[in-house]
Amino acid sequence: MAEQLKYIFVTGSDEIEQGFTINSWHVSQSVDAFTGAKAYDINISGSLDITGPTSITGSLNFIPQTAATLTDNLILVDQTTGVFKTGLKLSQATVLSASYALTSSYAALVQTLTSNQNVGGISSGDIFASGSSIEALLRALLISYIEPTISSLVIILNGSSISTATRDVNQSFTCNTSSFSATVDSPNGNFPVSASITSSGADIGTQQIYLSNTTSGTNVFPLGSILTINRASSAGTVTFTVNTKSQTTVDTQSTSTSFSFLYRNYLAASSTVIFDNATAQSVIDTGTVTSQLDTNISWTPTCTSANTNVSNFTYIIYPATYGDLTSVVQDNAFEVLPAFTKIGDFNITNSFSATTSFRVYQSNQPGAFQPGAILTIS
Repeated sequence: MAEQLKYIFVTGSDEIEQGFTINSWHVSQSVDAFTGAKAYDINISGSLDITGPTSITGSLNFIPQTAATLTDNLILVDQTTGVFKTGLKLSQATVLSASYALTSSYAALVQTLTSNQNVGGISSGDIFASGSSIEALLRALLISYIEPTISSLVIILNGSSISTATRDVNQSFTCNTSSFSATVDSPNGNFPVSASITSSGADIGTQQIYLSNTTSGTNVFPLGSILTINRASSAGTVTFTVNTKSQTTVDTQSTSTSFSFLYRNYLAASSTVIFDNATAQSVIDTGTVTSQLDTNISWTPTCTSANTNVSNFTYIIYPATYGDLTSVVQDNAFEVLPAFTKIGDFNITNSFSATTSFRVYQSNQPGAFQPGAILTIS
């Protein structure tokens, strides 16, 4: 316990007045106190000006004039006036690191802050409420928000993936499960939520199915029932799309996979002369040399020995909606379109029982092309 500086003069005999005696014990306690010979508690009333370096060993307590003046606030020094001021509000757990830097997770804003410009990851208008941590503000400033992602959608039937290879029109498939991958957002580390799937373009019309409120890295969700996906009579695309939402923003994420249904282009060789639907169907069923699922008239088939047979005409057959041929080039060298005649349009049924109108061109002469001859058709 430190000693107290005391007023030890006796009124009328030894006072600090002219004509009175000052003894050694009157000043010894002051000498001991200010030289550090003994520990004294010293109270100073009024202002104190100190010139030169000042070292303090032990704690330094600020006693506010009112109870709330310094409560839970950091004391700052005004570099212009040298006056001590209150600064950031701190929690009771506020700590300083060894380097005397305030630990950011314990500092909070005293007032609500609204940004008036785009800075780093902060956009103009973003609001940081009173009490928000400085760490949160710095993270928003220095780290741009990165959305979660979803990808790799796969449509499944009983555990087996459905191939996305192009299909013939009316080559239907069934499915009952979907699978996709997801990644977390940054810096929060949250997976997306509210997963749903939509299918469009199929004969059954648009289907929308809610999958789950939560997601993870790998997701496998049932579709609720077995769906039959088909385009029975027309070419087109069926698309499945999964949509999710970010937990942090209003942003949405999506991933899709598609299944194309097409009619074929045919190169045929046959002795049958096409003049109606039946003869056209016969050439397709028995005389096809090669075929290709396609969306237009342009393709490059290769002739075989069947096209060289002196009994066989060479036929170019494709969906009538593509229009007339404009060119047939043999072996990238010779224009041979004049060697063909357009016969007309005929209804032909593919191997999956889908029927549409096909346009037919017939070579003017049988046995017109050697094996290996390449026809560039457009």
